[in-house]
Amino acid sequence: MHKNKETALSGAPFGRRSFVAGAAALTAGIATGLRPVFADTQVVWVGWQGYDEPLKLGSFLADNGISLATTYINTNEEIITRLQAGGAGQTDLITIYFGHIPILVGADLLEPIDESKLPGIKDVFPEFLNVDSIRRDGKLYAMPFTWGTLSMIYDPAAAPKPTSWKDCLKEEFKGKVSLVDDATGLLATWAPIVTGTKTPTRITMDELKKTVDFLIEIKKNHARTLASSYGEATDMFARGEVVTSAIGWDAMVGFAGAKDKKLDFAIPEEGVMVFMDTVAIPKGAPHLDLAYKMMEQCISAQGQKHIADTLTQAVITKAAVPLIDAKNREIYHYDNLASMFEKARFYPFWPLEPEGDFVTHDQSQEEYQRFLKA
Repeated sequence: MHKNKETALSGAPFGRRSFVAGAAALTAGIATGLRPVFADTQVVWVGWQGYDEPLKLGSFLADNGISLATTYINTNEEIITRLQAGGAGQTDLITIYFGHIPILVGADLLEPIDESKLPGIKDVFPEFLNVDSIRRDGKLYAMPFTWGTLSMIYDPAAAPKPTSWKDCLKEEFKGKVSLVDDATGLLATWAPIVTGTKTPTRITMDELKKTVDFLIEIKKNHARTLASSYGEATDMFARGEVVTSAIGWDAMVGFAGAKDKKLDFAIPEEGVMVFMDTVAIPKGAPHLDLAYKMMEQCISAQGQKHIADTLTQAVITKAAVPLIDAKNREIYHYDNLASMFEKARFYPFWPLEPEGDFVTHDQSQEEYQRFLKA
């Protein structure tokens, strides 16, 4: 995701089957009079932990002769760095936040997607396929995979349902507000409130500084502490340390349920940010046909169901909706996405280069460091 998820950084070494190993297997087969047995093709996948699980369902890997080599990430930027450092020709599939796609496309690090090779694309909700950031010059560069909103989380046993983000600043909630280290989410949530902007990724340096000043005020005088992840924030709700939030993630409702804690969420009148994680094929992917098969598996009804069941995240295909549980359908309003997106918004990525008076992505990250250090 676009943010610090409840993930662990782990993984496995990656590489491709060598010619020598294949030749050795062939020689052994001839020597014994048996049909040669070839090793599965090692396919390299890089992304968030848990997002690879749809590929492990049933016999998909065995049926396609795939040996999956996974490398898990802690931040989306790790993927960008990896591909820029020469990993593009060694990586078959990645999962990455949709806002980073323009960076990779601009650097010629992604393959355009041949939509004819993905039968399941016909079932993908058009609201996700039509997002500007994943297309350029009419070509699709990333396939929607899962999404959610950075909604306002609260404990219904300890706080009334909020109607505004500013409700978390009420005196009775001092020291009981959840705050998470998520630069993109915090700036997108609070810049419209502080500055009145409609597009929080297109703001001036003065507007950015005012937003960061306001976030520092929340951090120092309202928040319990700055959680490093949404998983840690959920634990704080479960322990009763916080009762409302200055930023949240709708999946926290499901996380808390697994800990026998009831939470709820609200979409405040000011609106919320939508995030979308995608699947993309790096430039020069060594096993392009298998990359397409894995991408199709990721957006299949069963693959999407697995994401909904195990990660409490939203599905992107209509075919999966009848298969998921009632709680997931209640959280994500699949039957009325158009109405939901009146207040839940996709924002364009920050400018990568100077664009009028607007701050760039690098400048936004530099200024965010002031918030972290405060």
